[in-house]
Amino acid sequence: MRKVVMGALAVVTSMSVAASSEAYVPLLGDLDRARRAREATLELDVAAARKILDGADTSDTALALETARLRLYEGDCDGAVAVLSRPDLTNRPEAMDLGDVSRGCARATAGTLTVRDDERGVVVRLQDDEDRALVPLIVDVALRARENLAKDLGVELPLPMRIDLVRDQFTLAAMTGLPEEAAQTTGTVAVAKWGRVTMISPRATTNGYAWLDTLAHELTHLALTRGTRDKAPLWLQEGVAKRQEVRWREKEPLDDFPPIDVVARVGLDKGLGVELDKIGPSIAMLPSAEQAQVAFAEVASFVRYWAREAGDEALPQLVVRLKAAESSKDFEQAIAEVSAADFQTWVKRWRAHITSLPKDLPQELEPGAMPANVKEIARRIRLGELLQGRGHARAASIERARAHALIPHEASVRCHLAESLLAMGDTQNAAPLVERIDDVYNRFGRWHSLNGLLHPDTSDLDRPFRFGIALDPLEPAVACEEKAAPELPKDAIRAAICEAARRMPR
Repeated sequence: MRKVVMGALAVVTSMSVAASSEAYVPLLGDLDRARRAREATLELDVAAARKILDGADTSDTALALETARLRLYEGDCDGAVAVLSRPDLTNRPEAMDLGDVSRGCARATAGTLTVRDDERGVVVRLQDDEDRALVPLIVDVALRARENLAKDLGVELPLPMRIDLVRDQFTLAAMTGLPEEAAQTTGTVAVAKWGRVTMISPRATTNGYAWLDTLAHELTHLALTRGTRDKAPLWLQEGVAKRQEVRWREKEPLDDFPPIDVVARVGLDKGLGVELDKIGPSIAMLPSAEQAQVAFAEVASFVRYWAREAGDEALPQLVVRLKAAESSKDFEQAIAEVSAADFQTWVKRWRAHITSLPKDLPQELEPGAMPANVKEIARRIRLGELLQGRGHARAASIERARAHALIPHEASVRCHLAESLLAMGDTQNAAPLVERIDDVYNRFGRWHSLNGLLHPDTSDLDRPFRFGIALDPLEPAVACEEKAAPELPKDAIRAAICEAARRMPR
């Protein structure tokens, strides 16, 4: 029924646009000045855009539209709404999307907390005051990623960098223009658009997510948009972002597990792949999470292969050439100029490369794979959770041990069982569950905090807790390094995060 209603609405919308287009009046005014302002805005050079637009004629609709765009990029959502409410811009095709995002942004940011680090040039806007404890890590990672992007891409992000931390996917969609249904289908947690990174707070997800790597990923999108004037094709945007999301930091366990080359090959073999240059407007808008997973693996695998084969200078040179190109369609010529072969030739070489690799991917890690006994696993996990929550650790350990037997490489199940065993005082049987990272197939914050507790590495005692915070910072056990209240971590930043995690409603 919902699809029928949505279809009817789509027809009405398209009809209204068609009707208005018959009487369409082009934007009037200084179009060259408006173009220059838009280019400066897309390059995130808001100071230059502001200078270009300064003193604009109030009757100039083209400059008014660019003024609204600039205000949105500067984080002044209310100001953008005010400009777009002008009668001569209302319902204009050029202003409709901008108006929807501006209004959604204005609603979402009403009453938000803005934390400014003017000295280092980062502005973080929070919907939840309790997320303030995360800001020092956000600032640190943003600056490290910025430095790395300047080195790897030859693009320096201007300051201040703007980052919004929001409560849910509904707000993420409202502030960016991404359809909420698409965000839910593919599990999207962050979007880089309108001159800022908008991310869902780790508190909004059950087990957190790799939020710091996600921040680096999204900043890469901003850098590519700036460096190419938004002419980078989607495969390049996403492939480079996947490459850069881990290059700001030291290598961590499971960084390339399951291997993206193999995931891409298996996904293509299973018919879940998409031609690199035909992915569409966004990976987040693909029909399923499985297709999104394969698409990410494809673009990441291709860019990694191309960058390795073409040489270290190829990528920054490609960025420069795309900026000078007439349109995004000129990327094939640009890629040929910097790497001695055209795009399609590189695709054929890449496919031959991944096809030559062994398909040694465990069946349970194949895209779209689900355990045959998924309902039984879910039931055991839920029973264990309920029993543990009521203080019945021994009974909980029985259910959790059964779940572990059914899915032995799942990190969260191992942690749940270890939790029950520790509550019983059985450290001997708990310790092996979180000893070897090779025993698990996925990254999970609490695995690292329990590993740090039960297998301390005297050469770097903090390392596992840093890993845990990077994955699930507002889970109390992870944030507090498995310490019982009121004890806090020695590190001041992690101590503040621990206190915020303990205040969260459970």
